[in-house]
Amino acid sequence: MKKVKEFLFIYPRLKYPTGDAPLGILYLAAMLRSRLGIVPEILDLGFSRDPAKELRARLAENRYQWIGISAMITMAGAAKQMAGLLKAMQPEAKIILGGPHPTTLPEQCPPALYDFLAMGEAEESLVELLQKGSGAGVAGIWFQAGDKWEQNPARPPIENLDTIPFPAFDLVDLDRYKKLWFQLDTLGRPVLGVNVMATRGCPHSCSFCQPTLEKLFGRKLRKRSPENIVAELSWLKEKFSIQGFDFMDDTLVLDKNWCKDLAAKLAQAELGLVFGCNIRADLADREVLSALSEAGLRKIYLGVEAWSDRVRNEILNKKIARPEIEAAVQMAQGLGLKVQGFFMIGAPGERREEIKRTLAYARELKLDDLTINITTPLPRTHLYEKFRAEIAIPEEKFDYYRRYAFRGKELDESWLRRAQVLGYLRFYLRPAQMLKLLRSLLSPRMLRRTLLKLERVL
Repeated sequence: MKKVKEFLFIYPRLKYPTGDAPLGILYLAAMLRSRLGIVPEILDLGFSRDPAKELRARLAENRYQWIGISAMITMAGAAKQMAGLLKAMQPEAKIILGGPHPTTLPEQCPPALYDFLAMGEAEESLVELLQKGSGAGVAGIWFQAGDKWEQNPARPPIENLDTIPFPAFDLVDLDRYKKLWFQLDTLGRPVLGVNVMATRGCPHSCSFCQPTLEKLFGRKLRKRSPENIVAELSWLKEKFSIQGFDFMDDTLVLDKNWCKDLAAKLAQAELGLVFGCNIRADLADREVLSALSEAGLRKIYLGVEAWSDRVRNEILNKKIARPEIEAAVQMAQGLGLKVQGFFMIGAPGERREEIKRTLAYARELKLDDLTINITTPLPRTHLYEKFRAEIAIPEEKFDYYRRYAFRGKELDESWLRRAQVLGYLRFYLRPAQMLKLLRSLLSPRMLRRTLLKLERVL
């Protein structure tokens, strides 16, 4: 006889497995446990060689009352596949689809497959939905009404983030993730770590993020208290023996006073952890970075995007000049920090010569690490809406590692892929970088993580 279980979360990450535990699901799971006493199961299909077979086996053993699927647009096809399997094997289960995909493209989420859509920030919405048992009157939830969606009003963002319990890392095999977590490999040694969120929301207007990010987390920057963040990190070190972490916030250093307070609290805690964070070049501040460095900061991630000011500021709306980028790199490296640059190639209207210049610029900046993505118009962003007529593939096939979404006059996918791979080769085959790469390949613990990164582009 099947065991009756209350809740199963599914993360349909079928491509590009990483050591990134699904933070969104872990926060939702923590809320269900804290507020309702429900301890959900979590199935991350990124570890499965045959996801459908693994899900069938789970469903054959257990009968679930509620099943939640979290999906980005790149997981939309997998989410539909899993939902179809769920409907066939456990039609009585109530299926909730959440994450960026339903929030941005609800019209592509058929009511025949899903019973509910969780829109935007879903912790409070999910708790209320399970309390009531139906979607009627639950802000932030759309519910099935025949072959259409009945829409409830949006739910305001949670003002006090300290009221949200720490992500339920204990409900997954965290050691499995830590072994594949490669964010701080630039430091030259394997660091067993996790990702952490200190803030939600972003006031900036980059065309490749907004207003989608605003729909998910609001425009206003909301911050956890430094004490709350340090408490989570202390728990993670004590219970899971982490050695480091990454702040996944879009930009950690927007509020300088809060950031310096956070740095002071981290230093006082003497956790001995190293970490990385994202910053905008125009927000790089020596005093803040120095304070964070004393607290364990060892790496920053910098959105360079493109060499061309025209592409970066007119098309991508980054509003950052090259001198600001160069000053931020020099400042960070002067403080002994590693710098990873994020680049995008193939923006609408971008020329081949501009892309070649961007890839050369990555080397000129003397960065320690880089990521080269193919510009992808994530649904409902300004980039998506402005250039919608030029999008050449269905949204479900978007893949910023390997696919070109636009119908370019001068650019095509094969040329961009060659430029992307050549950009990586020219960067990492320089003598200084080659030595670091060889050290990684000779270390068994680093080798698998390096191969995971290569899998995304080769």
